[in-house]
Amino acid sequence: MTTSIDYSPREADPRDAIGPALSSFLAGDPLSSIAAAANMDSHGMLLLLSSRVADRAEEQRARAIRDRCFATGAALYQECERFEQLMGAGIALPDIPKVLAALGAPIDVDIAVSMLRSTLMFKEILHRVLQQNGAIEVSWRAQSIDVLSLLYVTGLHRGVKPNYELALGMMPVSSFAELRELLGPRRPYQRTAEILAVIEATSQAIRAGDVAGISISDYDEIAEEISRELSIAEIHPGVCWPAPGDELRRHMGQGSWDAALDAAGLKPHIGRGRFGHADFVEAAEGFRNTHGHFGSPKEVSSYDSWVIAEAAAGRERPSVIAFRRHFGTWESVIGAVVPPEIEDEYDGIVNQIRAGNDIQEAWARAGELISEVLAHMPWNSFLSIQYSDDTEGLTPYAQAVPDADGVWFEVVSEKYLPAGQWSIDPRYLSTNRWSAPDSDCPNWYKDGIPHIEAGHQLLEGLRFGRGCHDASKLQWHTGEFPSGPGPDGGVTLDDALNGIVQTLGNAA
Repeated sequence: MTTSIDYSPREADPRDAIGPALSSFLAGDPLSSIAAAANMDSHGMLLLLSSRVADRAEEQRARAIRDRCFATGAALYQECERFEQLMGAGIALPDIPKVLAALGAPIDVDIAVSMLRSTLMFKEILHRVLQQNGAIEVSWRAQSIDVLSLLYVTGLHRGVKPNYELALGMMPVSSFAELRELLGPRRPYQRTAEILAVIEATSQAIRAGDVAGISISDYDEIAEEISRELSIAEIHPGVCWPAPGDELRRHMGQGSWDAALDAAGLKPHIGRGRFGHADFVEAAEGFRNTHGHFGSPKEVSSYDSWVIAEAAAGRERPSVIAFRRHFGTWESVIGAVVPPEIEDEYDGIVNQIRAGNDIQEAWARAGELISEVLAHMPWNSFLSIQYSDDTEGLTPYAQAVPDADGVWFEVVSEKYLPAGQWSIDPRYLSTNRWSAPDSDCPNWYKDGIPHIEAGHQLLEGLRFGRGCHDASKLQWHTGEFPSGPGPDGGVTLDDALNGIVQTLGNAA
């Protein structure tokens, strides 16, 4: 009897695509390119990446896009003569990068194509490229006042105490005069002195490494309250101090809040709150107004291309993943017309989707944190994860050990935690390529998983294989073989690496 072999192409398994897709996303590749490489549609890739992307991935991608846009702008500037010749020959703007690359120019084609989709946006980008290369002079109002705004609000937010002697001895006379002129002669001297003393104390704390950044939403909330109290506009019509966050983002960071923080010596803000609701609404309106240049508004990759072009023009926008999470569904993003008779039902569905997105984001954030710990652990150490709910007795746990080939990890089997005590789904584990318990390992396990994926896959084993539904109930710590410390408390990556217990709440 002969056995027939099926040589027909098999459908690609999304599990094989997620690792390379995440790496590409972090590197700033357009969503359309990532999806095409995985032979998937962009919306399917968006859903796949959403299980992996949270704060740290968002930050890393934003930095990568900024860097690639800057480098691409510089490369286009070097090719300006040939660029103009190709334009004069009638070649469409989005096709010019491909032609330049074919002629041997070192052009990042994917980024350049997104940058050149809109003629109006291209003029903005060109102006910025000329600024970056010193061809035109950058002019805006005194940046020092912007820096003082950011330092004062951050100092208040972080509870920095005013240091009058430090301000008197360290602050430049020009800053005294500048702020005094802005506040006006009728302002009590004590108020001006307090503001200056907080600013200089904050500067000192930054130099000592004791003050972290601030989210733009927190900044705006505090700045608005101070601005109402100071009423600078009564003295200088049209002037607001402390300046609004969006203004600082334009003046100091060329559209990036993290770059504005960096200009003031503050560390970039990591965590939720980089964008407020107004930022998402503004992005939705801007995208809808220009989507024709980027493709159909129903295609999620068109928004991602627009984000890249906006970054090249100096405006940082929420990523396509953060965008969808905020609005719940893509139909909400593009402003789909909902018949009045089903509006309440539609809103209820969207709210359910948002709640599901929040749960997914919490697990993605935990996966990022654990992957980061695993990537920095020495090879003679282990990671222990416990799911700690209110149940008495043993609860699900997992362990991981990194080595040169990746990460080995395991999730407790029925031998140590029977299904009668806690549910288990062996079918999920086996289907998702977990190895069943055997004589060498009595738990479900995986081996050789890349660090970028290890934290996420390990948590999926707990979440779906062992019925752990709440990411906030995870606790993890590290130790060294044969044994290591594991006291309660601790909030930093260094603490985790030294064996101190972390949770999703204190590790962010």
